[in-house]
Amino acid sequence: MGTNWKWALALVAPLLLAGCLLIPGKFESQLRLMNDGTYSFTYNGQMQLADDNDKSMPSESADPDSESGDIGQKQSDPKMAAMNEIFGGAVPGDDAGLKKFAAQLAKYDGWNRVEYVGDNLFEVEYAMSGTFDQMFAFPTIPGAIMQFPFVQIVRRSGGELEVLTPAMAGQASLAGAMAPMVMGSKAQDKKPQPIDGTFTIVTDGEVLVNNTQDGLTVTGSTKNMRWKVDGTTGPDGSPRAIIKLKQ
Repeated sequence: MGTNWKWALALVAPLLLAGCLLIPGKFESQLRLMNDGTYSFTYNGQMQLADDNDKSMPSESADPDSESGDIGQKQSDPKMAAMNEIFGGAVPGDDAGLKKFAAQLAKYDGWNRVEYVGDNLFEVEYAMSGTFDQMFAFPTIPGAIMQFPFVQIVRRSGGELEVLTPAMAGQASLAGAMAPMVMGSKAQDKKPQPIDGTFTIVTDGEVLVNNTQDGLTVTGSTKNMRWKVDGTTGPDGSPRAIIKLKQ
């Protein structure tokens, strides 16, 4: 980790602990992983930029495409400049900037709808499908150093696919990891924003591990795993599965 990155992270860490994270709201999401190597993923519902309601935080429009003179103004405030760099322009409480952030996301493949509706809340319709290669993550924020995936698929050395859901654990997941970096911080005092959703995995592969409460259901060659997500389980209880495909 370079010196500049450590400096920026030290500046922004208190804001992360205070609640500056992009996390789910109300949502329905499904992931299909099939033996023929294809996948499909959908996420319909809310994304929210968690906010500690600190009105002392500067509010500036954050346009990822901007090349105007306001860049110098942002860079004059180290905290604001670091936040814009790390979060790709998403700053809590900046309605004008968050509208531009939504418009920027809508330019990218898969984002069928991204609408900022106020109060740091976005309505989202996302769909992506194709042939799985090495890794998948949602959401991927262009230009952002800090990525906190709702859903992540990583190929293990034996070919198994591990499905992880870091952000579905709520703010405590990242805040807990960041706590040692901030002297005197009390991450445990920060309450997570409400998360209310359903995540489903459908596969005809071999399910090696899953942490659903009710286990998987099998219909023919298809296995179905369903999680009710409320963001209170912590990292160990957020949806997780390891799947082995035939190919």
